[in-house]
Amino acid sequence: MSIRRLLGLEGFPLHDEEIMARLREAYQSNREEIIFSSPQRRVRVKLSKVSPLGMMRGYEDYYAK
Repeated sequence: MSIRRLLGLEGFPLHDEEIMARLREAYQSNREEIIFSSPQRRVRVKLSKVSPLGMMRGYEDYYAK
């Protein structure tokens, strides 16, 4: 499943790389949401307060045991 389909952005003229770049930028600037808009519709994505980067650091071997 692509990120476009997961977020409901199938009708938007964006590639997965562009969506991920906008999400990364929003996380880095501590935004609470990001809005993708087109003339036909608007999709609002609420971001988690927990950063996914490094969230599992230190636990990589936990599930391998």
